[in-house]
Order: sequence, then C-alpha cells, then structure tokens
Amino acid sequence: MTSLYSHMMNLANMVEHVHRVLGSRRDLRGKDGFEFSVEKAFSELVKQGHSPSRIRATLCKQKVEMVLTAHPTQALRRSLLSKLQNVGHDLLRLRSSELVPQERSHARNRIKENIHAMWRTDEVRRTKPRPEDEARSTLQVLERTVWNALPQYLKFIDGMLSRHKLKPLPIDCTPFVFGSWAGGDRDGNPFVTPDVTKHVVFINRFRAATLYLELIETLMFDLSMLSADEELMSYNETLSKSNEVVMGRAVFREFWNHVPKSEPYRICLAYVRDRMSATRDYYEAQLNDRPVDPDIEKKIYKSKEDFLEPMMKMYNSLHKHGDGIVAQGELLDTIRRIHAFGLSMVRLDIRQEADRHTEAMTEITEYIGDGRYSDWTEEKRVEYLNSFLSSNRPLIPRYMKCSDRVQEILDTFKMICGLDRDSLGAYIISMCMNPSDVLLVEVLQHEAASSMDVVPLRVVPLLETIHALQTGAKTLENLFQNEAYLSQLRSRFNSVQEVMVGYSDSGKDGGRVTSAWELYKSQESMVAVAEKYSVVLRFFHGRGGTVGRGGGPQHLAILSQPPKSINGYLRVTIQGEVQQQDFGLPGLCYNTFEMYSSAVLKADMLISPETKDSWRQTMEDMSRSSYRKYREIVYEEPRFVEYFRHATPERELGLLNIGSRPQKRKEGGVETLRAIPWVFSWTQTRLHLPVWLGLGTAVHDALGKGRQEDLR
Repeated sequence: MTSLYSHMMNLANMVEHVHRVLGSRRDLRGKDGFEFSVEKAFSELVKQGHSPSRIRATLCKQKVEMVLTAHPTQALRRSLLSKLQNVGHDLLRLRSSELVPQERSHARNRIKENIHAMWRTDEVRRTKPRPEDEARSTLQVLERTVWNALPQYLKFIDGMLSRHKLKPLPIDCTPFVFGSWAGGDRDGNPFVTPDVTKHVVFINRFRAATLYLELIETLMFDLSMLSADEELMSYNETLSKSNEVVMGRAVFREFWNHVPKSEPYRICLAYVRDRMSATRDYYEAQLNDRPVDPDIEKKIYKSKEDFLEPMMKMYNSLHKHGDGIVAQGELLDTIRRIHAFGLSMVRLDIRQEADRHTEAMTEITEYIGDGRYSDWTEEKRVEYLNSFLSSNRPLIPRYMKCSDRVQEILDTFKMICGLDRDSLGAYIISMCMNPSDVLLVEVLQHEAASSMDVVPLRVVPLLETIHALQTGAKTLENLFQNEAYLSQLRSRFNSVQEVMVGYSDSGKDGGRVTSAWELYKSQESMVAVAEKYSVVLRFFHGRGGTVGRGGGPQHLAILSQPPKSINGYLRVTIQGEVQQQDFGLPGLCYNTFEMYSSAVLKADMLISPETKDSWRQTMEDMSRSSYRKYREIVYEEPRFVEYFRHATPERELGLLNIGSRPQKRKEGGVETLRAIPWVFSWTQTRLHLPVWLGLGTAVHDALGKGRQEDLR
C-alpha cells in the first residue's frame, strides 16, 4: 500500500506539471498572455515610459546563472524520474488534435508501459550514490530538456523582439548559463576528493563533446550548399593543410575524404568533427585511465572560442552568400549552445568550509615556526596573510609532510590549477565569518599557482548564519580597504565581487522571519559598501525548494530583492527536487526561463517603492520577537532535540541512500545537523516548523504595539 500511494503521488505531481505546461500555453494563446512572460513584462515597461530599445538593451545584458546542486532532497531514483518524464511527454502528446487513432493508442500504451515498469522497479536506492553519480544525474537534467529548450526559447525571444520592430538578441547573448556543485562541493563530504573533482570535470567535458558531435552530424546534412564566401574557402584551405600535417592518420584522412571538395561547409564541418571526435576520445581515455594518443591530444578543443571560430566563419559566410535563413536554423542554435554550455556543459564550483582552511594554515604556521594560526586575532591573521599576497614569498616548505586532512586541502588547490578555467566556476567558502577567511583562500590559491601561469578562481564568501549576515557589510568593507585584495579584484575580475547568501542555514539559525529580514538588510548594506569602493557586487542566492529553505514563487522573490542588488545578474541554486519542477519537461523549461527573464528585467527597470521608516521598524521588532521565540524553543529548550527526533524521521532519513554527503558536520544536537536535512525532516511530517515558528509571536507583538496599518 505504501508503494501504491507513493506512485500515485508521483504520478499526480507529473500530471500537475503537465497541467502547468498546458495552462501556460493556453495563456500564451490568450489576449493577456502568460502571467510571467517576457512579452507581458515588455508591455508593462513600455506603459511606464521605457523605450523599447532600452528594454531590449537591458534584456541583452541580462545573465542568470542556474547552479544545479546535489542536495539530498530528491528521494526518487533516476530510473523512476526517467519513466515519469516519459509519462509526462506522452500525456502532452495526447493533447494534440493531429494524432491519428493508432498514434493515440501507442501513446496510451507507452503510458501504461512506463507505469507498469515503475511498479516493478525498486523505489529505494540500495547503495549510496557517489559524487560521480550525482554529477551524471545533474547532466541528465540538462541533456533531456534544457539542451534543446534553451535555443528554442532564445528564438522565442527573437520573435517577441521582432514583433516590437527590434533586432533579435545578439548571437553571443547568453541570458542563461549553468553551473554545478555535484562533484565540487566538498563541505562536509569526505567522498569529494581532488581526484573525484577532476574525474567529474572529465565526465562533464566528455558528455558535452558527445552532444556536440550529434549536432555536427546534423549540420553535415543541413549545410550542403555548394558555394561560400572567399573567407571560408581560404579558411578551409588552411584547415586542410593543418589536418594532413597534424593528424596524418588513415582514420582521419578517410573521415576527411568522405566529403566532396565542392561542399565548403561540409569540409569545414568535417574538420570540426575530427577535432570534436578527438576531444571526446581524449576525455574517454582519461576517464578509463588509458594512455592518450599524442596526435589526439594535439587536436582537442580546449576553449569554446576555438570551437566557435569555424562555426562563426560558416555563419557569416551563409549570411553574406544569401543563405541567411539557413544560418538562422540549427547552426544558430548550435552557436548559442556553445555560448551557454561551453565545452563542459556546466562550470563546476568548488566549495569548502572555512574551518578546513584554518586547520591547514595552522599546521603550516606551526611547522615553519610562526605559531598557531588558529589562536591569532583577526588583525594578526590579516597582517600575516597580506605579507604573502603582496609578495612572491613562498609559504609552504617544499618537503613539508602534512596530515591527510591538510594534504587534501593543498591537493585540491593544486588540482584546480591543472584544470581548464572554462570547466570551473567559483571557490565558495561556507561558514565564512571574517575577511581573513577570504584572504586565506587567496593565499592558498597563490601558493598552488606559484609555478603555473593560471588565473585563480574568484573567491565567494558564503554568509549563512544570522551573525554572518549582520556583519557581512563590515566584512566586505574590511576586504575592500585591503589594498592587496582590492588590487587583485580590479585587475583579475574587473572589480566584480560575488557574495553568496544562504537561506537554509540562516533559517535554521534564527527562524524564517529573522532570516528573511536579515537577508534583505545584509544585501542592502553590502550594496552600499560596494558602491562606496566602486565595486560591482553580485549576489549568489542559495535557495531551496521549500519555504523553510527560501523557496516559494521565484518571480516574486526576485522582485522583492533590495534595490540595486540584481543589476541584470542573478546567480541561484537549483536544488534537489526543484530541478524536476523547473526542467522536468520542455514546457517547464520555457516557463522557468520566462519567469526568471521577466523578473530580472522588471527588477532592473521598475522603480522600487519607497521603504517607509515605520515599515523598517515594524520588521525590526517582528524579527527580534520571532528570533527570541525561535531560539528559546529550538536551542534553549533541553527537551527539544528529543522531541525533534521523535516527531520527525530525522534518523531514518540518514539511512536513506539519497545523497553522497553525511547529514551532520559532526556529532551533536540540532546545531550540528545540516540545514537541508533539518528542513527535509520537518517536511516529511508536514509540520513545517522552521517556516512558522516565531511568526505568530512576531505578529502578536506587532498588533499589540498598534502596527496594524504597517502589517497591511
């Protein structure tokens, strides 16, 4: 019976997803359009006096980075998710009026087939997933729907702009890019080692090469034209010579000779196909620990710019030669995919807890006789770290023997230096409390790269406790006052500083009301500090799916951010079960893209209402009341932990194989439990205590002070 109801609920959720897709299509056909569509946002902004050309310019500069994480909140196995998606596709197919009876019968039979297969499939993972498995799951989400949906969505935007008599999006416009934590998030996860991260990067690049090869084969059929401009013809001559000299093997010559010389686009694509095939073979060999053929290694694509060069030559030639309509087909889609996904599908973030870096530095300073770093004051730490940042003085003795934990930290930084920068995103410091936490990572990166010509990763402090949010502006100001740090920020990252704000941990720390208010105030004050030092501040929002983890209507959440905190850029985590909600079907992808695009566009261009002082005071008082009540019960009531463990399946969830990371950072009570399983445990009982605890007290106290009008 339990299994029956589980399948019923999963199927009901998929039917709801299908209903959402059908509803949005119906809205698009209607007079008013989809509620969160870019078209509707465009019309609203025009009515407010913004010129269409300015709206287009703002839209072209927009960038939303969606970072898929492996948080253990998706309990369904990939096998079941795949079958549910098949059911969803066939349900949508049955809505078509063009189906003949045989096709309709086939779709119904496929639905029955998948439901039967689900019933016969084990719902429980019997082995714990490895980080590599989580990385493959992340890629599967992108491959099944996003890979094809994104270029189609961009063409949809082109059409919308055309209706307003505006030019389409520039070919290099990338309103959406994708990142990942799967295989890079080592915070509290001993299974994510340097070798695992490197392996995941190779998996990402292998899968990207495989997908691009399929597109190149399609283009080989599409671009059969017999003539091209002189630039492409000359380019092909250069490629032909380099191919014979560098490749020089029969398999590649045969690959080349299959294409007639009279078909210039296919000649160019044959070269691209050779190189992409070599790229795939190279990463396949790396994944299987096989030796790599030197000829293959010479020809692999290492940067997306290298891959884009021949594609743009063909694109420009088609337009110059009167074949622009062909250029705007699959070739344009491929070029846009290259800009959005690069050669690795996702950019992998590296995340580690600040205490691990402190532990490593303490062992180093003790070894070289400078004392215990962990015992120093913040001022002494900063002074010491600055002495290395502002010079080329080495920190770690060449033959120093470290403990395994410290060696793992140092090996991680060395591994980072050896990977292509296109494969990596940011280095995120969780539980970041002080400027020295950021400077220390800069020093360790500098040390690892001392003998290599590589650009370090941007360092992103993660503010995830109430205290860290409250002191965030001070932390940033101290960093920007540091000449060595600010100089590097300006020269390497064009004066752009990224800060991640955590919703789950701050909610667990102080309750939902206080978390929401402190997140707002912290971003507001950090924006002011960044403006003071002429730094561009970008926020990375660590949101989850449930309200207790910062979830809720994302469109409204984006519009509720403090003024000047978005500025055309939004980075946000897409965690666990949210990946299926946002990307489970192609139609859901379109809805998700529209919602984010329109919200970021409106957040940039709409004038924010003035915040009254009385509103601020009311929120401050409510936050204080809520925080006091929440902490009194969760952290100060000695019986609460026992109640929590009896009222929720917290311990049982720890036995499930739904994630590679342990539930706790260390042994202890609520304070040691990670925020995700904390919220996930309450969600299973539908009690949702982290969402409402403290809110009633806050509202009661506000009403007692006569704040009815402010609350309205």
